[in-house]
Amino acid sequence: MSMEPQSFANDGLSASDFRTPEFDDTLLNQNKNDFNAVPEFSGGIVIIADKAAMKVGGFIKADFISDLAPIDSEDSFVTTEIPVGAADHKNARFHAKQSRLSFDTRWRVEEDIARAFIEADFFGGGDGSNGSLRLRHAYGTLGRFTAGQTWTTFTDPSAVPQTLDFEGAVSNVNRRQGLVRFIQPLGRSGWSFATSLEDPTVIIEVPTGLSGQGRTESPDVITHLRWESDYAETQSALVLRKLGFQPTGGSVITGTAWGINITGSVHLTDCTRVYSQLTVGEGIGSYRGSPDIVSTGPNSAAILPMFGWMIGCKQAWSDRVTSNLTFSQLTLDDLPGQSGSNLRQTKYLAINTIFNPYDRIFAGAEYLYGVRENQDLRQADAHRIQVSFGFYLP
Repeated sequence: MSMEPQSFANDGLSASDFRTPEFDDTLLNQNKNDFNAVPEFSGGIVIIADKAAMKVGGFIKADFISDLAPIDSEDSFVTTEIPVGAADHKNARFHAKQSRLSFDTRWRVEEDIARAFIEADFFGGGDGSNGSLRLRHAYGTLGRFTAGQTWTTFTDPSAVPQTLDFEGAVSNVNRRQGLVRFIQPLGRSGWSFATSLEDPTVIIEVPTGLSGQGRTESPDVITHLRWESDYAETQSALVLRKLGFQPTGGSVITGTAWGINITGSVHLTDCTRVYSQLTVGEGIGSYRGSPDIVSTGPNSAAILPMFGWMIGCKQAWSDRVTSNLTFSQLTLDDLPGQSGSNLRQTKYLAINTIFNPYDRIFAGAEYLYGVRENQDLRQADAHRIQVSFGFYLP
């Protein structure tokens, strides 16, 4: 007995009545096995009610990990967690924490379609522990306005590498945070402009001998200019930030930070896509999990400049076999006075092949290589083999 995808219809509506170019055009051409893509609003489990519809999506992903050199991050390949000078040891890890569940709900508001999207995974637990539910996305969109938690306007989700590893390239901005955003298409040229106010996060390495905490007194202001076509896309984003630190019992000390993130991809052929990214700025380390401000002495600190880049290629060998190659590097300035154990540079390499034997089922293998170099120029590397199996919800 076979079971066809079912919808619970009302008023003669179907899922296609709730599809819009703003929500769905990019999904029609999305790359297979893109683990950051939103599920398509068609087929599968779609519930249709009075002038509204909801699509249930997600996937199960089982990861089998073997480390050939020391790394303290067991669930994802975080190169900043490579220990320098550690005794040789190996790790073996099995988990399904990247598995996801999403609900995409849409309804009519006069002549427009409103959307509420929520998605969770199981990376809420500590590294190496059993997963607990964690919020990834929770946002609503009406027309050109979006509010909630989703990809920061500073990132380009289409430039996030398609790795089996959950962490991804070291310089790639892949943060999701609370925001309010407005997008303005610029005619029919393929260009669009976005501006947003977003949740500020400040990571500070407090100088020895001082106590206090970071302050976020104003939101991050972010804009981007984007161009899309059937064969290529590019985006340039700018973030302006106000960083704050309040010593215990003292006044708040503030400084200005900025960053630029330029991304792009091009389909060289129907089967080959090349993508790249360049990030530069001061005090934007928290957008990649590193410090914004570092200690430069017993009673001093400084905003930390950073520079990162990434290059990658996605190759489709057939309708069912794809490969991805990604290399990325992140460099933090060697400001005088820093601790010798502070991070100076990190590198990330991922090579994978993913096989889709049947619709909505995949299996893949990936080799990962990373390097961490400290300010004292001591370094260590790590090697990982990851094998993954997955099942997409229909």
